[in-house]
Amino acid sequence: MDWKKAAHKAAHWSLPAGLTGLSLGWTVYAVGEILSHQAPAPLAYTVAGIYDAVWLYALAMETAHRRQGSKATLPTTLGWLFLITSVGVLFTHGLLYATAVVAVIGAVVPAAAKATLIMAVEREATRISRTAQAQIDAVRSATRDQVAIGRAVTRAKTDRQKTAAILEREEHKARGKAQKVRHEAAEELTKLTAEHPVDDVPHEVPALFSDEDLARVLGQWSDGGVSLGVSPVSPQVSPVSPVPELPASQGEGHTPLDWSALVQVAAVAGVDTPEPGELLSEEQLTVVLRWLRHSENPPLSYRKALAAYRAAGFSAKEERVRKAYAALIDAEDAQP
Repeated sequence: MDWKKAAHKAAHWSLPAGLTGLSLGWTVYAVGEILSHQAPAPLAYTVAGIYDAVWLYALAMETAHRRQGSKATLPTTLGWLFLITSVGVLFTHGLLYATAVVAVIGAVVPAAAKATLIMAVEREATRISRTAQAQIDAVRSATRDQVAIGRAVTRAKTDRQKTAAILEREEHKARGKAQKVRHEAAEELTKLTAEHPVDDVPHEVPALFSDEDLARVLGQWSDGGVSLGVSPVSPQVSPVSPVPELPASQGEGHTPLDWSALVQVAAVAGVDTPEPGELLSEEQLTVVLRWLRHSENPPLSYRKALAAYRAAGFSAKEERVRKAYAALIDAEDAQP
């Protein structure tokens, strides 16, 4: 016989057993003394003993069912019913025949016995196998991984949308400041013209370059070919150089672009085929970015797509391209 195991088990059950025994003895004494005022003492203490016997049997059955992991509705119900009755009886007995402190202590003893008994049984309850526990841990781990990845994707989308909103806000601020400067310049011009009138002032300055030629030389195009609010310089002259032909490839390290695929993508989207050097609508800009992004496998990142966009001869503000690219990625992520 394993004495250490037996001693450990006895120590484990000593407190619940001691409190239960004390509670039963105190209950027999309290119930018997209360009933002895209404019936003969032998009958009163016999009823008290039967009461405690039924309670003890209910506790034993509840303990056995808990250790086996089976359902014990009736024993559990009787156990709690007798516990509440015992607490009430001991509390009443203490108030009638002793002090309030004794009444409280007497009511606490059955509750403490029940609590320690439940804890002891739960510790000795039947446990699942290691294999089952490993499977449970694996399922929980996989679920946590999925939740973590989902949260990371959601946060990344949120950051991207916040960044796009911040850039849009900065763009609006810049346009507002520019409009303010134009307004102040116009007021200053009006004031100076009124204070210092001059005859025979030319209303227009002839230009060597048209606005389109100037934009082509600089290699940058705004939303309308020229900055908003600036009157085009006139008279306009013919372009100083012919429009270059479309490049056959996007530079070193990039596959030659399939321009026929762009025509097909535009046809599917229901928009006119985008042409380099022209002002593109939002739909045409999205068509061009989708065509460039999937021109290679794996799809191009934003920086590579922007470089290919510029190299192909298309033009737009970088903020506008960034927003369109972010909307394209969101649309692809939303597809099942």
